[in-house]
Amino acid sequence: MRSLRAICSTAKSWSGYWFRQVMAGVWLKRIALTLLAGILVALLALAGWIWQPYDTEAWRVRLPVAGGVEVRVVPLLMMATSAPGRWVLDRQAFSLNHGDIQLHDEDGLRVRCRHCWIEAKSVSDQPIVIPMLELWLQMDKQHIHGYLSVGETQPLFKVDFNGKVSMRSLKLTWELPSTPLQALLKPLQPHSAVIREAIVSGTLTASGTLRWPKQEWSALPQLNAMAVSGLNIRAATTLPIQYDCPLLDEHKYPEKMQWVAYENLGRWLPVAAIIAEDAEFKHHPGYVMAQMQHLLGKESTDKQVGGSTITQQLAKYMFTNGARTWKRKVEELLYAVQLESALTKTDILELYLNTVDLGPSLCGAHAASRYYFDLTPDKLNPIQAAWLAGIISNPHRAWKKQYIQQQPDLTRAESILHFMPRSARKAPGSLNFRPVKQPDNLQ
Repeated sequence: MRSLRAICSTAKSWSGYWFRQVMAGVWLKRIALTLLAGILVALLALAGWIWQPYDTEAWRVRLPVAGGVEVRVVPLLMMATSAPGRWVLDRQAFSLNHGDIQLHDEDGLRVRCRHCWIEAKSVSDQPIVIPMLELWLQMDKQHIHGYLSVGETQPLFKVDFNGKVSMRSLKLTWELPSTPLQALLKPLQPHSAVIREAIVSGTLTASGTLRWPKQEWSALPQLNAMAVSGLNIRAATTLPIQYDCPLLDEHKYPEKMQWVAYENLGRWLPVAAIIAEDAEFKHHPGYVMAQMQHLLGKESTDKQVGGSTITQQLAKYMFTNGARTWKRKVEELLYAVQLESALTKTDILELYLNTVDLGPSLCGAHAASRYYFDLTPDKLNPIQAAWLAGIISNPHRAWKKQYIQQQPDLTRAESILHFMPRSARKAPGSLNFRPVKQPDNLQ
């Protein structure tokens, strides 16, 4: 009887044990399912927070997943730069169309891109390839700071930045510390024989702003001790000067290009040209920092590439053919600095006035003076010289709207005349256009 009771007691204890185990398993499953459901809900909430399709004004980017879904940038940044986000992303690597990406958690999010390429049509038709680009950033609520560096073991240059982010935009201030110019130009060397051949010394410091996604930016550069050598400028420094007017069409206009020595350019045209195109010509080293700062200073991406000194314009006429791109502007700057070191200001002005575009097929002062006024440059009166200098910025429009229609606009000429010597202002003379001789094939 006691054995039966013992057996029953043992069976009862075992059944209780198994019951408790089964119930524990049920609760564990319930807890696991609850946790999984919680994680799923959290992930869905996180995805909804990042995606948020109803926020139509948010700054968004298209992810290379799920058919290129667009997500809000700021929540994505906040998640990626948080401690849990960095832990998840640490040592992750993947390939994109623009390069191979590696992510690291280093007291902030570090993004390294190997063999990165960037499209910049204003610099080159071909993508600019950068062997190593590194971005490091930290976020604290709406504040962001970090740096962007280009180069591998020894970065070519590094830009520090800090600013604020909102759901709508990113606003940064940035600074480039003193950096060798040769290092800054290295990424452009494969895209330009001129930049590749130039031996450049000196440094650049710069600061500015960046606003995204508006793509507005500004820059305040400062060149220090810039010098250039290594470029082939023999066409401008060896007599006779080697220049073939690219505009010349002998069948369309009768005036031929003829070289005029500086002493035969007359008293007024050189003065008017300096006033019209480059007031600091006699003092600058080929470039004017205030001019460059103004060019880069306006926060706009559609700003036209302009703002050249007379020496840079000469480089355009003789060496670069003047395409309005940033690569050409860099090339013209390099040529201008080397020309300034090889020639006198008088030499440069003579070259400029003999090559400057002054209308269809009208290269240089001699052709233009003969065509517009039937005079040689030394016979121009002050108002004629001022008018010629004033149309340099848009000579073909002036030819069509003012000369061909015989309706001269003296507004620009008179503003130039205002800064000419007193004797010019006292006796400016009259414009007296030569009668129009329209060619047979004039369109």
